Amino acid sequence: MAETPRVLLVGYGDIACRLTPLLLDRGFAVTGMRRHPERANLPELHTHSPEFSLVQGDACAIDDWHRILQNRYDAIIFTLTPSAYTELGYQQGYVVPVRTMLAAMKDFSAAMLPTVLYVSSTAVYGERDGEWVDEQTPTRPTGFSGEQLLMAENVLRDCGLPHVIVRASGIYGPGRERMAQSIEEGTYTITPAWTNRIHADDLARALDHLLMLKLSDEPMEDVYLATDDEPLQAEDYVKRVAKRLGVDASQLPRSNEIGPRGSKRLSNARLIATGFEFLHPTYE
Repeated sequence: MAETPRVLLVGYGDIACRLTPLLLDRGFAVTGMRRHPERANLPELHTHSPEFSLVQGDACAIDDWHRILQNRYDAIIFTLTPSAYTELGYQQGYVVPVRTMLAAMKDFSAAMLPTVLYVSSTAVYGERDGEWVDEQTPTRPTGFSGEQLLMAENVLRDCGLPHVIVRASGIYGPGRERMAQSIEEGTYTITPAWTNRIHADDLARALDHLLMLKLSDEPMEDVYLATDDEPLQAEDYVKRVAKRLGVDASQLPRSNEIGPRGSKRLSNARLIATGFEFLHPTYE
């Protein structure tokens, strides 16, 4: 690594914003890449750090990659979101950025190639009967979101770059209250499904943890599930949210049909085995 290691955060949104101070504290120089940097809501800490910069860049535009990669980075971390909640939106949001980055790097020497961390999703699994799922479970996505995420994973896996794929479960935390809002409004439908989640701060911390292991040449797997210790059935989840909000959830609609997200219980044993510890091991 360079004397001051450099990290590029692609798709500079909430998770990247939470990750930045962790990396700055470790002595990294951090660059955020965002299509519209003027819309970023940056904490004061970022703007006052000489080791942080935010640059305009479209991850689907090869000219932007050429410009940004004029600086050498020890690591590139993708924390992307879809451009729209359609198949094309997921392809543009997840697959095309990886392919475009690789095209921009085609003339790089081996010594210039960065380590890549890629945040994917547990939507790549299609289980619907509450089965336990881990990194060795075959990926059989049942919807376009999981299919496009898996395609992006495979592009990265086949490219030869050192990489780690992090499959995140449902992310919650400040600014991510859509489900809680639907419970409060009485529109959430309770099903028998098992659900899984991770706090946004813990996802950022897991990325920091895995990056340090990878850059230290520690023996690692190439895929990790990022999810907390306790899968919850939908009804248990609703009860906890309702208690936190102080609302009555007894009249919420119910259905015996499992929704498009399926029903599975995710294991974080592989992540825990690396020494990672959660700030939020369960949803409370």
